[in-house]
Amino acid sequence: MKKIKAILIDFIKAAILGLAISATAGGVLFLAGFLSGGFREERGLEAGKDGLLLISSLGMFLLAGMLLAKGKKPEQFSEMDSWRKHFRIIGYKTALGIICAAFLAIASVMDILL
Repeated sequence: MKKIKAILIDFIKAAILGLAISATAGGVLFLAGFLSGGFREERGLEAGKDGLLLISSLGMFLLAGMLLAKGKKPEQFSEMDSWRKHFRIIGYKTALGIICAAFLAIASVMDILL
């Protein structure tokens, strides 16, 4: 039961972290699109959505590369002790996947608002 609770806590931490990062990036991209698009909300939402989709696709591409290279003598993750201070159970690949999913969630919300 303790392990399930720790997994859920780690999952929620990664999701909150991903939502915070993606909301910040989306806000900056929205502002850039809004200012460069003639002060129109549609331009800002489009720029924010496109930027978040680009960031999440690059993150998933990086994650796929890490998963494919797993059997080819991967390099050791040197910061595992400091990683375990924040996440007890899940690894960095799982956290990256959750963060990419949060980027996709914010991008889809921006698409709905568009």
